[in-house]
Amino acid sequence: MAILNTITDVLGPLPETFQGRLVALVVAYTGFSLLYMLFLVIYRLIFHPLAPFPGPFLCRISWHYQMYFEAIKGGKMLERLPGLHEKYGPIVRINPNEVHIKDPQVFHEIYGQKTKFTKDPFAYSFGVPTAINVLLDPIVHRQRREMLNPSFSKRRINMLEDLMYEELDRVFEKITEFVNQGRVIPIQEAYYCYAGDIISRVIFGKCLNLIEMPDFATDKIEEIRGFTKGVWISIHFGAIRNLMMNMPQWLVRMMNESWVGIIDFTEAEASQAMTNYNMEGREPKSAKDETIFDRLLDANQKSEKERGIKSKFGLKELTDEGVSLLIAGLETTATTITYATYYFHKYPHVQSRIMAELNSIKLDENGRMPIQQIEAQPYFVGFIKETLRFSHGIPGRLTRVVPRGGLTVPSAGKTIPAGSVVGMSHLMIHMDPDLFDSPQEFKPERWLEDGGLDHWLVSFSKGTRDCIGKNLAFTEMHLILANIFTTYDIELCPGSDEAMVMTDRAIARPTSNLRVTAKLKARTV
Repeated sequence: MAILNTITDVLGPLPETFQGRLVALVVAYTGFSLLYMLFLVIYRLIFHPLAPFPGPFLCRISWHYQMYFEAIKGGKMLERLPGLHEKYGPIVRINPNEVHIKDPQVFHEIYGQKTKFTKDPFAYSFGVPTAINVLLDPIVHRQRREMLNPSFSKRRINMLEDLMYEELDRVFEKITEFVNQGRVIPIQEAYYCYAGDIISRVIFGKCLNLIEMPDFATDKIEEIRGFTKGVWISIHFGAIRNLMMNMPQWLVRMMNESWVGIIDFTEAEASQAMTNYNMEGREPKSAKDETIFDRLLDANQKSEKERGIKSKFGLKELTDEGVSLLIAGLETTATTITYATYYFHKYPHVQSRIMAELNSIKLDENGRMPIQQIEAQPYFVGFIKETLRFSHGIPGRLTRVVPRGGLTVPSAGKTIPAGSVVGMSHLMIHMDPDLFDSPQEFKPERWLEDGGLDHWLVSFSKGTRDCIGKNLAFTEMHLILANIFTTYDIELCPGSDEAMVMTDRAIARPTSNLRVTAKLKARTV
């Protein structure tokens, strides 16, 4: 009746016969909706393929439980999973179409090299639909991966040592300015600038120059990171995501100028790369100078010639790939380096062993620590691996669709049917006491004692869909951490323990940014 009253308020009195029909229509629509919802609840509880699997009642009938803890509470679903498994067992139904699994025995079957599991299309709802990290078709993904692999090989990354040291020197020059002025250092933003300026040079051959911005581009970085802050809204509220993607660019620019600026910058560089690539008489670049855009365009042209088919790989695809690689190379690397700085100063016994190794490294003719020597220090490498285990990279679920034949989970003695969505939390793998002795203790030495643990370090995921930039990220981490530990005496600012509490934004992020003070120290050779 409220609807009818509203209509009459707007249009004036309606004929009695029409009013009767309208009331009947409203009643019929309401009744049909209630019946449909009741039918849906009964189907999901009793007849759905996942009906035999336990979970909270609200999870079994709707997405509201998961949506509340992820989108409303800000990534808190991850914190609920251990308690749910304790109550319901190794398989928990967390929404009508998905179960979460706690059984390491099936991890590599789902995420390993030979997996037949495919990505869940509803969980990768970002604004770069043609980028490698969101491609759903395994064949298309493999082709793109083959195009990009040479750019991220360890051999290729080692060629970039001089480039990385150039950016490192610029960061240290800026940090030293803070030290001389006695100012608090926004160290997390410094790492962000370091990673951002390196990855932009690798992708485009042009630097973002974040390092040169005042105070390590603190305000601009926060705007760029807004992309990950809204990830759960993007996943759970597709209508809002689609509206944002179809808004006029000037309106989106008013809301987040830096994010649009990244897209504009990447599209302009992609367009220029395509123009340069198609120029007559173009000189081929050396392996050292070749950018990722060069590699993609070259590989695409070769593929077209081999298949005799014109590819759909154009400006949109090149831009999406650039944006995706740029954001991935900025956020996760900088966050891991931040956590490493925090753990280094939190555990004094770790400091002494690391410094003993780093101070033993012989400098080259430029007064630098060669990256190959840095990466040969066993305890320091173990420290970085332990940091990755504690900071997780991607802490939550990377959802996959079960292939034909289903998935048998040994610990539950049950088979999850084909077509279901499954996921396993990286955090729960890293904190599993059956895999890691005393998992809550920060113990870099564990990586020296058991070489098999690398099998369970899943910060970059595993298999054919693991992080393609992991070699670059590892090298960046080793380089800046070894140098910052030997160049500065760093003190954590008050509140660091609270700041470093992890939040799940689909990638791990501290609650707030780390702040430090520092003094220059004389290096012991």
